[in-house]
Amino acid sequence: MNRKLWLFMLVAMFAGLTLKAQSVGEIKVKKLGPANLNYRKSPKRVAISDFQVNYQTALTLEDEKKGGKMWRGGIKGDAKASLTVVLDGLNPDDLQKLTNQLYAQYVNDLKAQGFEIASIDEVWNHNAFVKNREKRWELKAGEGPEQGKAFGVILTRPSTQKFVVPLKTFDKNKPGLASLADYVEGTENKVVNQKRDFIWNKVVIEVTVFEDGQGEMSKTLNRHAGSAQVKVETNFKVNEASTNRFDMGTFMARGGVEIQDVLERQKFEAGMNADRDKLGTDYGVLRVWSVEDREKTNFATVVCDPSKYLKGAEMAVDAFLKSTVQEMAAKAN
Repeated sequence: MNRKLWLFMLVAMFAGLTLKAQSVGEIKVKKLGPANLNYRKSPKRVAISDFQVNYQTALTLEDEKKGGKMWRGGIKGDAKASLTVVLDGLNPDDLQKLTNQLYAQYVNDLKAQGFEIASIDEVWNHNAFVKNREKRWELKAGEGPEQGKAFGVILTRPSTQKFVVPLKTFDKNKPGLASLADYVEGTENKVVNQKRDFIWNKVVIEVTVFEDGQGEMSKTLNRHAGSAQVKVETNFKVNEASTNRFDMGTFMARGGVEIQDVLERQKFEAGMNADRDKLGTDYGVLRVWSVEDREKTNFATVVCDPSKYLKGAEMAVDAFLKSTVQEMAAKAN
């Protein structure tokens, strides 16, 4: 009898721990846009112009301090530190499948709130896109995992639906990403500001696993000391930079959406102190100071459990999307 009671308590304990580990905390949705933002006069139709999920799998940080004369005499050399941390264990094809699944659930969430999903052709044929459209935009579905804008980021779009996607370069006389981002935002704002029979929607999600682990105070002290230092910490979450935009309103999660027990919390760092010569060497008729430039490079790998990662990403992204849809719907009814 005692043995059965002990087994029951053990099972209950592990079940409780699992439930706690897989729960999503409170999400505080932040809204950016006009103070009187609402969708009560808008059509109950949503046109999803873009839906992308960016999965961070690596992060590189660098810090460099230039040498030169020191305040109280002497000189110091340059100091540089760099750190690259890579996530190992994921299959990019699994990330694509997850994105397809998340998109299907997102569409269901919108329909559950009473919204019809408008055809992507209504966006594609909008006046804002028609001019020089073939040179600047393309209508396409996700074609599998691809390189994102930043190093170590895998960008995915649903392969089950087409979206209006900007061509990566269209103006050879201007810097690529900066001019492209400005043009994309400007065109999207034109769509929002013109009359149409749908609510324009764009979803951009960032699932991050690494972040800068060095505080501003530490960076300030290192800057004055002439020391180069970088730190990276593991922290699995839907990043606060993730957005769900409906017309002029952008919905975000304050602080992001964190899921526990996906990755073990780890810290990595690389540092280098500058070489200094305060006194120099006296050669009789002159004094010579000599220093070397120093550099430190570290590399680390974090192995993840793919099943935990995929489940955690599913829960965090789904929670983010549901929360933002609910906030939007509350302003439409």
